[in-house]
Amino acid sequence: MSDRYEVMPFGSAVQQAADLPERAHLTVTCSPKHGPDESIEIARQLHAFGHRVTVHLAARMVDDAAHLDRLLAAMKDAGLEEAFVIGGDATPPHGPFSSAVELLPLVAGHGDRPGTIGIGGYPEGHPLIDDAALADALARKAPFADYVTTQLCFDPDAVLAWIRTIRSRGIDLPVFAGIPGIVDRAKLLEISMRVGVGPSVSFLRKQGGLRNLLRLSRSSADRLFDALAPHDELAGFHYYTFNRLRETWTWVQGKRAATTTISEHAKEVT
Repeated sequence: MSDRYEVMPFGSAVQQAADLPERAHLTVTCSPKHGPDESIEIARQLHAFGHRVTVHLAARMVDDAAHLDRLLAAMKDAGLEEAFVIGGDATPPHGPFSSAVELLPLVAGHGDRPGTIGIGGYPEGHPLIDDAALADALARKAPFADYVTTQLCFDPDAVLAWIRTIRSRGIDLPVFAGIPGIVDRAKLLEISMRVGVGPSVSFLRKQGGLRNLLRLSRSSADRLFDALAPHDELAGFHYYTFNRLRETWTWVQGKRAATTTISEHAKEVT
């Protein structure tokens, strides 16, 4: 299983990435306040430290085809080889693209196409999109993608059931489970202020409301990791760090070390 750490393109994210003891796979989000150009610039800085970096490309924040050309050219120039294509929260859209379904074919067929493309999945559904529409969108996106990362989910059984469902529909892309990192309430409030009121409301809605986000804790992270780590159906974890990158990275190293020790002990016993 591999690990990916999501950071937001502001605050101490760059310094934390610079201070990590080892290189990691980081992903940089995109928000209406900061936009995809800023995400690529932050990703360029993280990549310069030696990290592997994925850039979120939000369809609703792409102004037009020429803007997409510039974004993909900037990624290529910076050595950024992976894009995570999502719909995004900008309302109304900045240009002609309102969903990842619309943008993906252009990204996948582009001359500066990233080497790897990811898409999003919703094991617990989406408050603004019905389940049938989500299933249709995933089926239309899958041919252009190399993997799926799930939205933040607090129910391990929902994640595993969702994987079984998409497999039954012929979608065999690797799946990364989106789970919380080590986050506290003060950090959530700080992120809300930095992202902006409108985007914060949209984000909260997608995550099931403030009550769900306030459940983020060491215990919830431990519980989800422990429940999902044994399952080969997963390609790995995508940690929503809310810019507590170092704390989350340190926690993951501890979990990985403990998992390895348990596995080695089990082999000795058998």
